[in-house]
Amino acid sequence: MPSISVDLLGSLQEYQDHIRNICVLAHVDHGKTTLSDQIISSNGIISPAMAGKLRFLDFLQDEQEREITMKSSSIALLYQRLLHKDTGSDEKESFLINLIDSPGHVDFSSEVSTAVRITDGALVLVDAVEGVCIQTHAVLKQAYQEKVKPCLVLNKIDRLIGELHMTPLEAYQHLKKVIEQVNVITGTLTSEEILFKETSETLNLNSDELEDLSNLGTEYYFSPQKGNVAFTTAFDGWGFTIQQFIDICNKKTGIKKAILEKTLWGEYYYHPKEKKIYTSPRGNLTPMFVTFILSSIWEIYKSVTSDWVDRDRLDKIINALQLQVNQRDYTNNDHKLVLKSVLQSWLPLSEAILSMVVNHLPDPIEGQTRRMEKIFKMTKSPTVTNDLEAKQLELLKNTEKCNKSSDCEIVAYVAKVISYAHKNIASSIVHRPVPPRRVQPSAVPKNRQTTDLTTATTPNTAPTVTPTVTPTVTPTVTPTVTPTTTTQTTSPIPLSVRPNTINTQQANQKDDDFIAVVRVFSGTLKKGSKVYILGPRFDPMNPTHDVVEFEITQLFILMGNSLEPIDRVPAGNICGIGGGIGNYILKSASISSSLSCPPLVNMAFVSSPIVKVAVEPESLLDMPKLLHGLKMLNQSDPLVEVYIQETGEHVIVASGELHLERCINDLRDNFAKIPVHVSAPIVPFRETILAQIVNNSSPPTSTLLVDGTKSPPGQSQDETNNGVIRYKTPNKKVEVKVRAVPLPQNITNLIESHAQTLRDLFLGGKKENKELSDNKTSKKEAETSEREDFKEKLQEELEKAGDEWKGQLNNIWSFGPKHIGPNILLNHIPGFNNSPHWKHALMRGFQKNAKNKTSNENKEDKDDEGTHEEDNDEEKDEQDDEQEFDKQSTEQLLKDEEKFKKIFDLDNSIVSGFQLATIAGPICEEPMMGVCLIIEDIEFAESVQMSDSYGPLSGQMISACKEACRIAFQTKPQRLMEAMYSCEVQVSSVALGKMYSVLSSRRAQILREGIKEGTSIFQIQARLPVAESFGFSEQIMIKTSGAASTQLLFDNNWETITQDPFYIPTTEEELEENGVNIASLGNNIATQYMNQIRKRKGLFVEEKLVEHADKQRTISKNK
Repeated sequence: MPSISVDLLGSLQEYQDHIRNICVLAHVDHGKTTLSDQIISSNGIISPAMAGKLRFLDFLQDEQEREITMKSSSIALLYQRLLHKDTGSDEKESFLINLIDSPGHVDFSSEVSTAVRITDGALVLVDAVEGVCIQTHAVLKQAYQEKVKPCLVLNKIDRLIGELHMTPLEAYQHLKKVIEQVNVITGTLTSEEILFKETSETLNLNSDELEDLSNLGTEYYFSPQKGNVAFTTAFDGWGFTIQQFIDICNKKTGIKKAILEKTLWGEYYYHPKEKKIYTSPRGNLTPMFVTFILSSIWEIYKSVTSDWVDRDRLDKIINALQLQVNQRDYTNNDHKLVLKSVLQSWLPLSEAILSMVVNHLPDPIEGQTRRMEKIFKMTKSPTVTNDLEAKQLELLKNTEKCNKSSDCEIVAYVAKVISYAHKNIASSIVHRPVPPRRVQPSAVPKNRQTTDLTTATTPNTAPTVTPTVTPTVTPTVTPTVTPTTTTQTTSPIPLSVRPNTINTQQANQKDDDFIAVVRVFSGTLKKGSKVYILGPRFDPMNPTHDVVEFEITQLFILMGNSLEPIDRVPAGNICGIGGGIGNYILKSASISSSLSCPPLVNMAFVSSPIVKVAVEPESLLDMPKLLHGLKMLNQSDPLVEVYIQETGEHVIVASGELHLERCINDLRDNFAKIPVHVSAPIVPFRETILAQIVNNSSPPTSTLLVDGTKSPPGQSQDETNNGVIRYKTPNKKVEVKVRAVPLPQNITNLIESHAQTLRDLFLGGKKENKELSDNKTSKKEAETSEREDFKEKLQEELEKAGDEWKGQLNNIWSFGPKHIGPNILLNHIPGFNNSPHWKHALMRGFQKNAKNKTSNENKEDKDDEGTHEEDNDEEKDEQDDEQEFDKQSTEQLLKDEEKFKKIFDLDNSIVSGFQLATIAGPICEEPMMGVCLIIEDIEFAESVQMSDSYGPLSGQMISACKEACRIAFQTKPQRLMEAMYSCEVQVSSVALGKMYSVLSSRRAQILREGIKEGTSIFQIQARLPVAESFGFSEQIMIKTSGAASTQLLFDNNWETITQDPFYIPTTEEELEENGVNIASLGNNIATQYMNQIRKRKGLFVEEKLVEHADKQRTISKNK
């Protein structure tokens, strides 16, 4: 079958104004892959008869079997149009279309993020019947955030005729409402950004910037009059924009084209006798869109039904429209094929879509001008040198202009790394290792070896064809559709920071190679070019860390499931890079030929991984293969996480059940290629406390469940009532007093949303004394703005929380677990005022060097933050503590009382105990959430020593603080928190009752429900516990006979289970309802979850192994 010459596609890469990089976005089953098939068939790659059935870009076996897209796939296509249509000239101009088909299922939303990052435009598909769905909203938001310009495609128009039996006028009204729904979303996104920037104190927008934002809103406004809306039925291969009907209506009515362009959509009515256009209906007049467009389409559908074909009427329509129909299809007995042949000859889908893409979506120059300011972030620091700033300005200027000159520095972005089979790489196999070298040789592990992908031995010379010349279509071998091709998923892996420890022998035995999917923003990639692979932590001011020098040996044009080698790729194009680059990239990276280039901004993901399983090989001898497979899995999926638990288990974390299944299949069949055992899905829970409930004391089993730990002796009744517990170290020389209170929800939410800020702060503090580079001050100053913003927000939320939380900002000792979690450790020790957490993290390394020294001997740089302040005036210090530490406050602290010196020395131990307690709570050793632990006091015996027969005091304090926090937690009503999915269900009215029964059986909470106007489809929004979600989609499909579709999205939402996991029935009514045995409480979900988790972790569970010893059965029952 003929296809477009790859040499021609390569030559078109040089003409940036004739390139369109687009992605196809939509909700699941709205027709993305079918639309892509129809466009691909226009290039002769697949047969038009197979378009919509073959699913060419779904080349994975799971994709073909499930009929959904799981991986985004790219293909380069050619589009030609008449250069001078009005003059009748046959001269054509050519365009290169880089098309990326993306998944619609929310489990694979990370693939959408990679697609929008490397494209400039998007086709957003919406089912004409179902309208806007949850994922439609999500993809529109992703496109907006990445400044990708969209066009709207209303697909499945035939459903309005065949299923809903609408008239042309009813269909017009329905389509109008769907477009309005989409515009509401884009309008909301624009308004939010304008409001944010107008009210931001850090941004002072001038009139030009506000005008740019206003123009941005008009770009995201969809209207058929603008030409950015198409109406299609992708499966039947037809579609149109109103611009295609302007010539037809002009010839029929004589109305000027400029007027028709404005009146073919909207409330405009044409009077055929008066030859006038009215803005209000008169008599039986219908809108011009109905009169001139929809009525004709409806007439064709009326002429062809499933039972018969009205040949006479159809012949009249064909003659009137002057169509050239394929006679073989037209005379076929398959009535559906007859209908398709007529509509495809009149309104070919590929022409409608590609003409809209070329006319309304930006080329790389325009696209990068609007996008690079968001993607390319210059280094912000007062210590940035003028030379570095000038170089980065030059790089930014080149990327915005999409400069492709040979002397221009290369800037590119690796969106993801994918696996290709050797047989699908269209080049000769030549194993020629080209080992990259790191800029700092000492950073290269000794066991690192690299392998190279196969390189092409046949030169690939691009033809000198200008875009305005009609290209020659040459026959080539059609790419084979191989469903077993491997392109797989998975996550970040602390097994090794970078998955590049594969030895050469092992790599040569692989059947697959990793290819980096790259968008070139400036310069020209060539074979033999030496570039730097920049990791996310690369710093241009210290260009020796997280950077690898790499020589490019393989460049490819991406053609779906195959690769075509090419010698050079100019700026503005999408390509693949091989040659072993996968050994040096974990998920994504930036590429540049200059070390002055900052790493490009990372992609944002809609969902988070939540469902995890543990995997192990069936044979322990296959453990090395499993580790290798996990590393490959981790590379190939942007969202999956892979790590080793404290128990030694290898864990895979995915965003949903379908995503997890895809990862396991990839691991078994494509990466490790060994049989593996997979544990039952592990769902995370959280432990929290409530405010004290009157007459609801904790049951005696609650303290016994902490592995036999009981409250320490000497605890006074008054302190117990106040929630303060006292716990002594093993040597009985130090006593800690701790109290636990619930953290207000608004504060918990704020901490969770700023986890990255806290992570950067804590990691920066730990490295403060390890990195002595000249730019460490600049790093701290660069983070100051974000840190101060968080502090201001936290102060506001504390003020809102109530009087008891006012003034607590400076008492924050630490966050936990892992120093970034939604729990707080407060300091209420009388007279002792340690530094807040954001300064405390920075000073922790300094304390180790500063303690036990006098103030005169302690000389630190002025830029170092690290000192405790004596808080004489609380209100004054509330402002002073937000400034940098000074040397005098450290001197004051080191001369203070002996007690405070000991607390100061044991600071790390106290915080470590808090971290251990919050990462594994007393209910079932799940992390705490929304808990504030308050250190009321620490008392020391006079004879206390820093080390004695019980061991170092620091170690004893860690244990004491941990147990004190856990027991303080147990003095309050304890509850479990469960992760919740946001669930959207679309179901027909006939299956509504069955759908509700499935939701109620899984403890779903219905949030909103309603029927879509003009349809019999109900849309329900609910929250579903993640623990109850396994098999949910399959069950609801079976119960409703396929009449319902679901989408599950985890948006980091946690809800408290109201039931007490330690509830024991005591009254006669309770015993009658629930029974005596707490383990048999089938209606206490919290108890069931707690026991399941404790069993899995090997913790104590209060249940009998043998309930009735005298009822053992040793022979068959019926004998």
